[in-house]
Amino acid sequence: MVSFFRLGHLASALALLAVNTGSLQAESMGERIGGEMKRIFQECQPAVVRVRASDNGCLRSGSGFFIDSAGTVYTHAGVVCRSGEVFIEHNGKTYPAQVAVSDDRSGVAILKTACQSPFIRVGDSESLATATPVIAIGFPMDREASPSLGMIAGRDRHEAGQYFSTSHLRANLPVSNGEAGAPVLNFNGEVIGILMARLRDASACHILPIRAAEKVRRDLARFGELRHAWVGVEVEDSETPTDGSTARVSGLSDAASSVLQPGDVVLSIGGFPVRSSEDVLDAAFYLTAGEQSAIRVVRSGRALDIIVNPQRHPSCGMPLQQVNAAPTR
Repeated sequence: MVSFFRLGHLASALALLAVNTGSLQAESMGERIGGEMKRIFQECQPAVVRVRASDNGCLRSGSGFFIDSAGTVYTHAGVVCRSGEVFIEHNGKTYPAQVAVSDDRSGVAILKTACQSPFIRVGDSESLATATPVIAIGFPMDREASPSLGMIAGRDRHEAGQYFSTSHLRANLPVSNGEAGAPVLNFNGEVIGILMARLRDASACHILPIRAAEKVRRDLARFGELRHAWVGVEVEDSETPTDGSTARVSGLSDAASSVLQPGDVVLSIGGFPVRSSEDVLDAAFYLTAGEQSAIRVVRSGRALDIIVNPQRHPSCGMPLQQVNAAPTR
C-alpha cells in the first residue's frame, strides 16, 4: 500500500513538473515569435524607406516602402502634402522622388523614384481576423528602422465622429512620430496595410487596408489619374431587414434617379455584400468612375440587378498635383 506521505510527494512533483512544462512552453512560444519577427524584419526591412518632404522651410519626415521593383513607393499623403521637394532615404543614400499621386480621400501617396528596389509582396487585408498578429516596420523619429509587434483589434468605419472613405483596420500597435506610411505586415512577410494614424496614447493605430491602396495604384496605372466613383444615393437603415439587408435608399441625385428608386433595399454593390447603410461606403470605394457596375436591390419584393455608371467623386474634381523630381542633395 502506498502511504499518503508518498502520494503527497508524488502530487507535489507532478505539480512542479506541470509548472516547469508550462514555463518551457511559454519560453518556446516566445522564442518562436521572436524568431519569426527577426526573419520578417530581415526580409522586409531592405524595402522600407524614410520619406522626407520640405515646403517653405517646413520639413516633414515619415516612412514608406517599395511596392514593386521599379522604385514605386507607398507612403502617407500627409507626409508629402504639397511639398516642393520630396526625397527618400534608402541604404544610406538619398534619392529624389516624384509624387505621382497624393490622395486625400484614402490618405495614401504614391511616389516614383529612379531606384531599382527590393519590394514587399501584397497580402490579403480582407480576411484578417481579430487577434491576428501583425508587424510594422518604420523609422521612429530620426532613429534607424525598427519593428513593432501588435495585433488586429477590429475594423472601424469612423473616428471622432467622421467617417473614413473605407473601413480601416485598428491594431494594438505602438506608434512613434516618423512612422506614418510604414508597412504593416502579416507573419508571411506580406504587407496588409499602411499605417495612417495613432490613437489616443499612441498604443493603438488605424491602418489603411492594402486593398484600398492598390485601388488607387490601379487607377493611376490604368488612367494616369484617380477615378474615385460616386453613385449619388442616400441610404438609411430600416428597422427590419430585407433579405439580410437594412440599407434602404432614401434619396437620389439626378444621375441615380433614372435607375434607382427610394425604398429600394441594397443587397450588393459591385459584388460587395451590403448588410447595412455603412456597408455602402466600403462597397462604393472600390467602384471606378465611368465603368459600369451592378447594384443588386430588392424592389417591391423582387430582387433586381441594376446597371449603373458611377460618376466622378467630388474629391477628384481637381487635377492631380505633380511634383518634379528635385536634384539629389
